[in-house]
Amino acid sequence: MARLKRIIISGYYGYSNTGDEAVLSSIVTGLREQAAGDPEIAVLSASPDKTASAYGVRALSRMSFPQVSAALRGCDLFISGGGSLIQDATSFKSLVYYLSVIALAQSCGCRVMLLGQGIGPLRRGASRILARRVLDRTHLITVRDPGSAELLGELGVRRPRIEVTADPTFQLRPCPPEEALGILSGAGIPSGEDVVAVALREWPEALWIEAAASEALADLTKQLPAHLLLVPMQMPGDLVLAGRIRQASSDGISVLPPECTPAQVMGVLAACRLVVGMRLHALIFAASAGVPALGIAYDPKVEHFLAATGQEGTALDDVASGGLADRVMSAWNHRGASAARLSERVPKMREAAGRNIRLALDLLENTR
Repeated sequence: MARLKRIIISGYYGYSNTGDEAVLSSIVTGLREQAAGDPEIAVLSASPDKTASAYGVRALSRMSFPQVSAALRGCDLFISGGGSLIQDATSFKSLVYYLSVIALAQSCGCRVMLLGQGIGPLRRGASRILARRVLDRTHLITVRDPGSAELLGELGVRRPRIEVTADPTFQLRPCPPEEALGILSGAGIPSGEDVVAVALREWPEALWIEAAASEALADLTKQLPAHLLLVPMQMPGDLVLAGRIRQASSDGISVLPPECTPAQVMGVLAACRLVVGMRLHALIFAASAGVPALGIAYDPKVEHFLAATGQEGTALDDVASGGLADRVMSAWNHRGASAARLSERVPKMREAAGRNIRLALDLLENTR
């Protein structure tokens, strides 16, 4: 009898981040639906019990290196991703962690794949050197945008196969429409009312974002023929920010309940007429559902995605100078043309996202 294949997945999991949990859900679902022989899946998580319960996987504490090392010694395929793991904008410490786990998997003889990742930014010289040394020893890298592939080339990563695919969450299925409408009703939005979703986050280089957004949203409640819905995607930070903005605003603004699953958040955004987002996965969820968006480009990953989907964007400087409300109104008035561009581009991105899983399973089947 053939030995059961073992897969370990590493990423920013167990931190109550809707986007990253959507990535994990997409990867796990894809592996289970397409793999032969029902491989054993384990996930490195900050909340192992929560992750195990949510996805029906074996979950390990991501910071218990003795436990992780023991698991890796019996691992056939190690998947790093998706998300934005290989970057030092969050912190150099975060980059070192993800590269260290990859290096540990390599030392244990695992096949190693980066799956659907966004690479960069890498602002430090040490970051670029470490990334090149570790990533050049992987077996396969798929990235979600051409810019990430270009950066890998600039770093000097030459040995592994590198393929541009798309973010894994283009394969995520939203909750049923009636469930999404029930969630909107529970958030205080009357049935039949148009909705514009807004997914903001705090950012160290834009400490003024709360004040600027509060002012813009107050103006939009008077200009837009729609209800505004604040969508927190990282708990508790986004939820606290949304609560403060809602408290400072007039009627016409609601907050999405924090307990929503990624599929429910995607279903809610699918029921909206426009999405305004700093959070990348709010923009991805919207695009996947064919809903036009205005992206707030605080990070290159947002710029890359907006370019790939032909969506409108606004820079942080525009938000700081009080231009957000005008940009939202422009996006609202041009949402028909934006939706048409999405209908042309998204099917190809969804197909490309599916290649992540097929390539991973090809790599798994080539293990001995």
